[in-house]
Amino acid sequence: MTNVLKRTAWYLLSVYLLAIYLTFFYLLNAADAEQVQRLGAAFSGIWLSSCFVFQNCFKNRFEFSIHVLLTLDFCFESLVAGHAGYSFYFCAAGFWSVFLTYHHLPLRQRKIRLEESIATA
Repeated sequence: MTNVLKRTAWYLLSVYLLAIYLTFFYLLNAADAEQVQRLGAAFSGIWLSSCFVFQNCFKNRFEFSIHVLLTLDFCFESLVAGHAGYSFYFCAAGFWSVFLTYHHLPLRQRKIRLEESIATA
């Protein structure tokens, strides 16, 4: 996969996951107390399957693991029966901005000394 294609796929995945996150919180605000747990299970499944199907789009295993651990957020949110207000949207936007920033931070690369490159050639 080329860099441009991988970057485009990551942006599409990122927007898709943000849409899932926002939809989850929107439905929690409109759902009854008994529907909340089922919504949490459904969205956890959608989130996990999306992360595993598109795992090559993530920068590294750390970024992938953070997205997988967000499934716990869906599970914990589904334990709260009443969701009043829309402050969860700020949480979703905050997560998305952190992921966007992390994804574009340059990783510190190890300097290859000349002797190492000659020895491995």
